[in-house]
Amino acid sequence: MSLPKDSAYDFHIAFQSSFREFFGTENELGWELYSLQSEESANENWMAFTIRNPLAGRSLVFRFLPNQNEFYAFLKVQVIPGEENWNLDTLFKERGYSKESANHLLSSTGVWKFHAIARHYFGIIISFCPRILEPDFQLY
Repeated sequence: MSLPKDSAYDFHIAFQSSFREFFGTENELGWELYSLQSEESANENWMAFTIRNPLAGRSLVFRFLPNQNEFYAFLKVQVIPGEENWNLDTLFKERGYSKESANHLLSSTGVWKFHAIARHYFGIIISFCPRILEPDFQLY
């Protein structure tokens, strides 16, 4: 079963517009925005929106699995060798930034769920850790 086209489009637009509302245009920041979705032939359906700082080797990845109604938000950090994946909900809770998680938001939002999730994450980032994609932002 493939993803409904509207769902993937809504996901992309929600994250793209929320990103630009909070941070401005990606070109001015030197960051990259892109979205992906699973192939129709794939066993697992998913959508992902990525914000990448190519100079710092860091990316924020927001992934939604519509069949399971599950959402994941990660900070990916390039290290030698490989990369580390930091769960944003866990990172935010450890730093005292958020009491809500993606699971709580998914269960409490309606038709605007992608906008609510995007605004939740970008709101925390812009308020508490705006330099999260910069190499000097300390994760520990």
